[in-house]
Amino acid sequence: MAPHSAESVISGSDERGPRERMIVHAADLIGRDGVAATSIGDVISASAAPRGSIYHHFPGGKTQLMTEAVQYAGDFIAERLARRATLTPAETVREIGGVWRRMLVNTDFQFGCPVIAGGLARRGEPQVADAAAEILRRWSDLITARLVVDGVDSERADSLANLIVAAIEGAVALCQTQRSVDPLDRVIAELAALCDAAVYR
Repeated sequence: MAPHSAESVISGSDERGPRERMIVHAADLIGRDGVAATSIGDVISASAAPRGSIYHHFPGGKTQLMTEAVQYAGDFIAERLARRATLTPAETVREIGGVWRRMLVNTDFQFGCPVIAGGLARRGEPQVADAAAEILRRWSDLITARLVVDGVDSERADSLANLIVAAIEGAVALCQTQRSVDPLDRVIAELAALCDAAVYR
């Protein structure tokens, strides 16, 4: 694993096959540099994949690789949201905040969200942006469902889920800009309080 890698995203990548290594390292590079600035050559170098294997594994070229990398990053968070059925919504928010806090600190604030980076690539890579939009909807739907299970009205739950996703993504960007985890810590505290208020009102 490279120094300052987003360990939670690319952990164990050396044990994966070349195709999965390329996806995992592409997600890492997208989170750092964005879609446009991430080249196939960068991914090959980072993943130590055979140079001639890229079009064997990804016949759709860079678009397919970037799309699958963004989907991989999205699944990373979605799986944590889906698995935490025993946690309260506030506890889930704190856990996701903790994941982001570690990734920011461990990468010296170089690593941002690959999903948002994919969404911002619509001009050059609309397919990647479409995948990112679907992932964001999935995250929001998972949070909404968790809130509804805990008794929050569906309309309120949907609005709060949208706020949670938007606030955490914005906080990550602020942390990168300010090189501090304080914006994320403050946002997570407010979101957890809002979740508790919605559930226990």
